[in-house]
Amino acid sequence: MFWKDGQPFRIISGDLHYFRTLPEYWEDRLLRAKALGLNAIQTYVPWNLHEPKKGQLEFHGMESRGVWLMLFWYGR
Repeated sequence: MFWKDGQPFRIISGDLHYFRTLPEYWEDRLLRAKALGLNAIQTYVPWNLHEPKKGQLEFHGMESRGVWLMLFWYGR
């Protein structure tokens, strides 16, 4: 059991793979998850998208926007 603001808090989570979903559907998918009663979203970070070649890091474009959207949007 987790605690939030001094009260027991149950995390109910689902997956959303931002790299498999078009950006225009992200908000809809998050709203649907919230409507189902989820209070957390987990996602994988496909490292091969962010490091296509050893030592060549790329944190721009759709891939990175997806990570930040999941982190910040769902907390609204």
